[in-house]
Amino acid sequence: MTDEPILKSRRRPDVDTTVVAVGAVRFGDGSYPVVAGPVAVESEEQLDAVATAVAAAGGAVLRAGTFVGSPSPYGFRGLGKEALYLLEHAGRRAGLPTATEVVEPGVAELVAEHVDLLEIGPAQMQDFALLSAVGAVGKPVILHRGPSATVDEWLFAAEYILAQDNHDVILCERGSRGFDPRTSDTVEISAVPVVQRLTHLPVIVDPAPTSGAADLMGPLALAARAVGADGLIVRVHPDPVNARAGNGDQIDLDGFADLMAGLGIPALRDEIDRLDRELLRIVAERVRHATDIGRIKARRNMALRSPDREAELLEEVRRDAGDVGLDPDFAVELMELILAHSRSEQRRAVGRDAADGAA
Repeated sequence: MTDEPILKSRRRPDVDTTVVAVGAVRFGDGSYPVVAGPVAVESEEQLDAVATAVAAAGGAVLRAGTFVGSPSPYGFRGLGKEALYLLEHAGRRAGLPTATEVVEPGVAELVAEHVDLLEIGPAQMQDFALLSAVGAVGKPVILHRGPSATVDEWLFAAEYILAQDNHDVILCERGSRGFDPRTSDTVEISAVPVVQRLTHLPVIVDPAPTSGAADLMGPLALAARAVGADGLIVRVHPDPVNARAGNGDQIDLDGFADLMAGLGIPALRDEIDRLDRELLRIVAERVRHATDIGRIKARRNMALRSPDREAELLEEVRRDAGDVGLDPDFAVELMELILAHSRSEQRRAVGRDAADGAA
């Protein structure tokens, strides 16, 4: 009888929720990033319009299909490499990290060269060769739950990515196949807290498959946030009716803005902007005080820099950072940068004063 393997995805008492970083975006840290974009890249103009709208409304990641898997051999299969280039550049122009689905192992490295976040779609959830290939390229991965997959099967699929020493895995609940045609695949909102209890990996929700109608996305997105999901995927298109891919599960640009307003994302962005302005004001005031102290020291023929005082200050910053939930190393690095700028401003001010006195 062999011992059961220790699954890397399983939550243990000594393991917190994994925070997956995609550029400046964080999944699993208590925020609610929204990944948004069209089912497929159709043109540069289409993608730029979506990217601009997603960024303006507070979306965190621009996603779009590049190599598109279609259930019909006659359906739109995407623009492939061209779509990758368009997505990469649209993301840069909008200031957003990018995501797209990888549909076969042979293109995993190519896709990873151009986008920041890779996706394994529901139809490929148990394509173990694909899971291993995507895990091996070292980029963060969204793993969608298959329409007939149990929670345990979903987590075992995640193990194939984790086994490649890639710990940046995000799980996406996106619908299980049901019996009622009016709900298509049924998103299990209750699966979010259940899965979060079993795994340390962040869990996001894609509400589109369950709805079959864009006007149902809002309530489902709000429900996902209410149960503690770590983010959301939304399909957005400038003209959903005439989209070349998708089955009525895309909302238009105004609908996306309304959805984000309902989620409170713009309000949160406004608060962040306010805090950023306040932060700049406080730093500027601190630099002015440091400059005044430098002038006083110069008049008294004292050294401008006090290494002992700086060391004491940095130790206080490290201790206080932990108390307020900030990474102590980051806090110290930030304070060292402020101190360096303050010293530079002190020297500049003292030099100006000396020049004025000599004149």
